[in-house]
Amino acid sequence: MKKIKYVALTAVLFLATAACNKNDEENKIPSEITMTEKSADIIAADNQFGFELFQKVNASLDEPKNTMISPMSVSLALAMVYNGTDGDTKKQMEDMLHKSGMTPDEINENYKELVAALSSHDPKVKLAISNAIFYKNTFPVKNEFITTNQNYYNAEVAGLDFSQTTETLNKVNGWVNTNTKGKIEKILDKVRDKDIMYLINAIYFNGEWQYRFNSKDTTNMPFTKEDNQVVQAPTMTIENKFNYFSNQTFQMLEIPYGSGKYSMLVFLPTSGKTTNDVISMLNPGNMTDWLSRMTELNRKLYLPKFEFKFDQSLVDVLKALGMTDAFSDVKANLTGISDAAQLSISEVMHKSYIKVDERGTEAAAVTEVTIIYTSTGQDNSFRVDHPFVFAIREKDTKAILFIGKMMNPTQK
Repeated sequence: MKKIKYVALTAVLFLATAACNKNDEENKIPSEITMTEKSADIIAADNQFGFELFQKVNASLDEPKNTMISPMSVSLALAMVYNGTDGDTKKQMEDMLHKSGMTPDEINENYKELVAALSSHDPKVKLAISNAIFYKNTFPVKNEFITTNQNYYNAEVAGLDFSQTTETLNKVNGWVNTNTKGKIEKILDKVRDKDIMYLINAIYFNGEWQYRFNSKDTTNMPFTKEDNQVVQAPTMTIENKFNYFSNQTFQMLEIPYGSGKYSMLVFLPTSGKTTNDVISMLNPGNMTDWLSRMTELNRKLYLPKFEFKFDQSLVDVLKALGMTDAFSDVKANLTGISDAAQLSISEVMHKSYIKVDERGTEAAAVTEVTIIYTSTGQDNSFRVDHPFVFAIREKDTKAILFIGKMMNPTQK
């Protein structure tokens, strides 16, 4: 068994978490997460995918703006879709998610164990991970696809009348609103004619810093943006011992939550460097090296309060990472979901929310994958568009009265 240190989990640095239920949970001891080597491989693969995804999202922005994604949310949503893929579509997803060489059972089982372990890891941290599948109730979906995602991802499954668009939107968006505690109100704007399924993951975090800031110490302080413009930002202050590391590109400080099992890593670019310089360096190898070289030092921390929402379609980003066939009307192989139609993915929408204040951090993320049909597998039309044979018969006697062939309907 290979113990995963809590700092390895903080490598998914975009998932800020926090402590709650202070009175009831005060005396509970955080668990120690132990996993097999294969489970550790899953974590490493997700971290690598997360860094690559964030780099692509950052590069796709038209202008600098507050940005946050949840790699775990995207990975879990795509893992449910993965259970319905085959052929090149499946292989491309394995490669993009860095899970080549792992069987679907290994992937599913290790995700199940990971989610259960994280959700109960720190009694002072509120972490909720939820999954759902909503499908058109007249569309035949394979039972194996449904049961696999129910068993391994605890997915809530519901067949809906997609022709009742208002009711469908209320159901899907209501689920999102509930499972993000109202921080993300909706994920769908409309139900399109070809939509047959929505696969959704939601992650919610809430809790307190291990070393809580005093709101009386919060004051407006200058914050210099990358274009050198200066704004006044409410800034929190605390002096304490923190894990710290620095190099020529950035300083890194670790701010723990709850019992210390979860933390936020802050990467502060050095003079002459930018956030893009830091982001370009993010990879599992560097992260492991940086974390191993952290030292506990006394630091006076000045951290601005902030709150923002971010949303972006991930279709182009995922295509750039190599997942192309799944979005193709012709090449997509989602036969694990249904054989009744040619299916493809039309959208992967990601939304996130974060609030950082004196108490701690509240964060949420939702990833929604829309499956559409591009053509029906059973064509009800009968197209007489080439030469044919015909016969005229009498029904009772079964006598053939006429028989012939048509080679050219324009020939008299």
